[in-house]
Amino acid sequence: MASIDNNSNFCSMEEELQAEARVLKEIQNRLSEKMEIGKLTPTEEEQKAIDAKSIFVGNVDYGATVEELEAHFMGCGTIVRTTIPKDKFTKKQKNFAYIEFESVASVENATVMNASIFRGRQIVVTAKRTNKPGLGHNASRGRGGRGGFRGREGQQTVLINYVYVNGPAPRGRGGRGRFNPY
Repeated sequence: MASIDNNSNFCSMEEELQAEARVLKEIQNRLSEKMEIGKLTPTEEEQKAIDAKSIFVGNVDYGATVEELEAHFMGCGTIVRTTIPKDKFTKKQKNFAYIEFESVASVENATVMNASIFRGRQIVVTAKRTNKPGLGHNASRGRGGRGGFRGREGQQTVLINYVYVNGPAPRGRGGRGRFNPY
């Protein structure tokens, strides 16, 4: 009966896996250098410089294209980038846009076009503001956003069910049939 040396197979398999892991690591390093992963988000100073050369265009028609917007603002200066955001749930474009110019002087030229007509609508053109980090859309509305307190992060919401032994639940205000103990 021939005996099989499992240790030699195990070692060669382990060495093969380590070699593959090294090759994968090299591929990842090359791809990350190509994509410049660390430079995807600009620093705060870079973002302020970009925003100083950008405008906000409001009341844009929902069917407007980037090419149409660029043609409308072509006389203001060289356009670097035009962005029309989309709703993340419906994937439909929103009715505003951002246009980044090559120079700050182009922003002044573009703001003159405030209240001009684009695709049958009167558009609003203002200089783009720089977002302040840490301030979300609920920051100016108080603790919980729309309409009051909704709980704090890290806390769990506890639902309490009341059991009424001697009869039905008491009726609330207005005859809605809900009991609010608070």
